[in-house]
Amino acid sequence: MGKRPVIGWKDTIERAYVQKPLLHVEHLEISRTGAGASGSESNPLLRDVNFSVYPGEIVALTGPSGCGKSLTAHAIAGMLDPSVGVTQGCIYYNGEDIIPFHEQRWQRLRREDIALLIQQSLSGLNPIRTVRAQLTDTLRLHGRRQMHAQKGQADLVPSHTASQQTHRQGVMSRMRQMLNRATELAGGRTTPGQEAYLCSLLRKVGFADPEYILSSYPFELSGGMCQRVLLAAMLSSGPRLFIADEPTTALDVINRDKVLSLLLQLREDFELTILLISHDRQGMSRVADRVLEMTPEGRMQP
Repeated sequence: MGKRPVIGWKDTIERAYVQKPLLHVEHLEISRTGAGASGSESNPLLRDVNFSVYPGEIVALTGPSGCGKSLTAHAIAGMLDPSVGVTQGCIYYNGEDIIPFHEQRWQRLRREDIALLIQQSLSGLNPIRTVRAQLTDTLRLHGRRQMHAQKGQADLVPSHTASQQTHRQGVMSRMRQMLNRATELAGGRTTPGQEAYLCSLLRKVGFADPEYILSSYPFELSGGMCQRVLLAAMLSSGPRLFIADEPTTALDVINRDKVLSLLLQLREDFELTILLISHDRQGMSRVADRVLEMTPEGRMQP
């Protein structure tokens, strides 16, 4: 699974005096606020959630389904559904309470500092645009390109074999021709520097043949491959905090371990702080520096 630093209670106490947390959640309460809420009489969906995440850590937030793990992650990224909202508490990112942020500041925070990979994130890829076009758009949107070479290689997850790729291309050849023509008319070309950077990113998330991936359409890739494309897109902005909501759901043991190994490598390569959301406490304990648990009632386990 790879080496990781061992962080015990003494290290945690020492950090409290020496290093400030990158993320600090304090007495967080989330309640229904939409038309279905019953005012002050409604029960909070989660309450009194407290935890900190220090720079460079991998912290897992675990608990049974429905306990509020994903709600917590969405609150940290400012992506709560309109029907719910933060009714008490604070979320400090880099020492600043981000709950009062207006939407423009939230967008900037998500663009530059916090990346959230959610379970339904695969719908974020446009099926009729190449990976190259979509990643190029992401680079332009973020405007915070890290166009320098990253250390090491992370070819931890094998891509499809050449024979499988050839078969896919044969089946989809007519559709590809039509879509390629549309892409040419719409532009979307990359500069040599962008192309090299995108290839580097795709290698980091485990693709052995990044040129093939760049020229592919999402419908030609598996769900796991699309997830890694989205991961590359999120990393392109150079976030400091990466939140992964159930990154190993529905994966077998082998692929689960590959994903977790990839996250360990990405922490090192991109100097990430990672918050993992999962119901799999045992699996997360293999890679996380600390594992926190929530109760079915939406509270932190003592």
